[in-house]
Amino acid sequence: MKVVFTTWLTPLFGLFQKKRDPWERWRLYRIPEKSAMLVLDGVSYAIGDWSADGFRALGFRGGYSAGDTARVRLIIVHKGRTVGFNAKTKILRADPLNKEIAGQFSSMSEGAGKDITRVSRDRLALYEASPEFAVEEALS
Repeated sequence: MKVVFTTWLTPLFGLFQKKRDPWERWRLYRIPEKSAMLVLDGVSYAIGDWSADGFRALGFRGGYSAGDTARVRLIIVHKGRTVGFNAKTKILRADPLNKEIAGQFSSMSEGAGKDITRVSRDRLALYEASPEFAVEEALS
């Protein structure tokens, strides 16, 4: 007996379908940040949250659309010193009405990739140890 798998089963059970909601596409936990900024085309924006994979910046006024690519610099104050990461970014969401822009890092140097992973791991540990995190967990 020969078993044949057909493609009609995949849509039926919802397996391997691309997530349509941007919130479901996050692969890494986003860290809320108050002391960081994003530089995009020479304009600085406050960071709402970020991860080693991407960011959400506040105060965006326009100029980019979802799907565009851009060069950005993410600047974070970590352990009393300023740390910056240059990256090529794919814009996932650009919303001038809500003054937000979100992007996913598509490429950065190997050293920067290791550094941003280390810093995000450290910042996440600090955030999880903070009282602010405990309040958010209690409310969710």
